[in-house]
Amino acid sequence: MTAQELPLQKEQDRVVLRRQSGEVFDVVSPISQKAGKSTVWIWAGGKRQLCVGTVVGDGSQVLAKWSEIARGRGLALQCVGSDNQTFDATVSGVYEDEDIAVLELKNSSLRPVTFAKGSGLSLGQFLIAAGPGDVTLGLGVVSVKERVLRDSDQAYVGIAVETAEEGEGVVIRQVAAGSPAEQAGLKEGDVVISLAEKTVGSTAEFRALLSAYRPGDRVKLDCLRSQNKIAAELKLAAKQPTGQFPQRRLEVMERMGGDISQVRDGFPAVVQTDMVLNPEECGGPVLNLRGEVIGITAARAGRIRSYVIPASSIEAMLSRKPVAPELAKVRAADPGPQLSRTRQVRPRLNRSDMERMRERMKEMQQFMQRLDEELGALDR
Repeated sequence: MTAQELPLQKEQDRVVLRRQSGEVFDVVSPISQKAGKSTVWIWAGGKRQLCVGTVVGDGSQVLAKWSEIARGRGLALQCVGSDNQTFDATVSGVYEDEDIAVLELKNSSLRPVTFAKGSGLSLGQFLIAAGPGDVTLGLGVVSVKERVLRDSDQAYVGIAVETAEEGEGVVIRQVAAGSPAEQAGLKEGDVVISLAEKTVGSTAEFRALLSAYRPGDRVKLDCLRSQNKIAAELKLAAKQPTGQFPQRRLEVMERMGGDISQVRDGFPAVVQTDMVLNPEECGGPVLNLRGEVIGITAARAGRIRSYVIPASSIEAMLSRKPVAPELAKVRAADPGPQLSRTRQVRPRLNRSDMERMRERMKEMQQFMQRLDEELGALDR
């Protein structure tokens, strides 16, 4: 978030924020530079920037976001490196599940990345999205551990929840008909306090705990109903292909934070982060604080919600044969709810109006923070 996006911020606060932002980027710049020579900008027709790419293999292959590359069909592709070296590129294959295209470069002298080995990314781990050269595209932390985003692999409970205002747990606000939750006797107003004997403190914790399970697994939920503790055992189902609860308002709020990626779900394995990227900045390497490449940015999915494909999943993907580009499909774009572009002339505001507006802005900030917790909590 930039200083201009913070409502009612004093000028002296903006100065401090700009200085601190610069200091942070000065610190992480040497880290992101470690992958700078293995990162490229991808252009179509020399006029349209499509996305970022990660150099792999022997240096003549680049991994990039397929749905963004497909926007440049019919135009010549170029990969531009850190020192403005430009290489002609062609699509040689596509991994549809991961939404990743493989580009072949002619006479490339680029350096391929070396993916880090190890156990996975932990909650709160700091992440850096690298661009070509010394460009740092984004900073953030792991907010949800590795999980699948394919409906058929996601465990489904069938409740809409929100974090309890008092005490721990999440309050059930709606139960889907015929869902595992309804079959187990859960009701609106119940407060889920633990899942498989692990404490649930917020919707984010509930999502993280649930992500470890698959359809068909059985799991125990401890709940409070009118201050009485009850236990329910559920057999988890596969997530439904369409949402069970109205989400249009949530989608509108997500899109208010900026453009989001056309393909932002259905991935076999991703880590969620609060990193803010533009859709055309996805596809590049992600580093930890040691400068190790631990993944590739997959999509911007919301206001402060982006996805990273872990390095282990990328290497497993590369062991498979990709689909020929002429046979590859791009997942249909979700137009989502559209914001009205109609402008109306509004009256000038007096002092009392301004005071009320400040209060409403504070309420809106609190709502947005709460909304970030709730996004993704639906259809669980």
